[in-house]
Amino acid sequence: MSRIAIALLAVASLTAQAQDAKPSKEREALRRAQAALRAAQEQHSSLQADKAKAEAEGARARQDAAAARALIAGNAVKLKARDTELDALRAQLQAAKESLQQSQAQAGEREQALQQQLLASRQDSQARQQANQTLVQLLERSTQALADAEAKNRQLHALGQALVQRYAGRSTLDTALLDDPILGLTAVRFEDQAEKLRAELAAQRVK
Repeated sequence: MSRIAIALLAVASLTAQAQDAKPSKEREALRRAQAALRAAQEQHSSLQADKAKAEAEGARARQDAAAARALIAGNAVKLKARDTELDALRAQLQAAKESLQQSQAQAGEREQALQQQLLASRQDSQARQQANQTLVQLLERSTQALADAEAKNRQLHALGQALVQRYAGRSTLDTALLDDPILGLTAVRFEDQAEKLRAELAAQRVK
């Protein structure tokens, strides 16, 4: 039963009681009943206002809750998207690290190969320099030997010319003395000259 109905019953009860009492008591009772009725109405109005306020607050709370749920759902979607993006970035970073390591390894291998090639080139260059030096020395010795041989050939040619001139310029007396069985001095002299020439020829012979 509502408070207004209770108040009306109280007023009716008081009215019934006032019919049996004195007029002064009736008026007092009526005033009390009217006051109680006004109080009940005011309380009812207050309760209605509180109810409307509570309903409005409840509606706002439901709206806030719905907005919060929507915000949470949106944030969850964004968080999932961020997680997916983060996973992709991590995968890219890992791929970049592996590529960098592979590039560094290849660079190290290339550097090692270049160092080996450089060492081989240096060794080959040194060998060529030594070979060139050897060839230069051989050429110098060959050139010197050729010059010596040419000089000896010239000397041999000069000796040959001298022998021809001596043989061609031999006198009749020298020829007769060569055949002299007693003295034989001219033969000895010619033999001495021939031995000297043979020694000179042997000295000038190219070995």
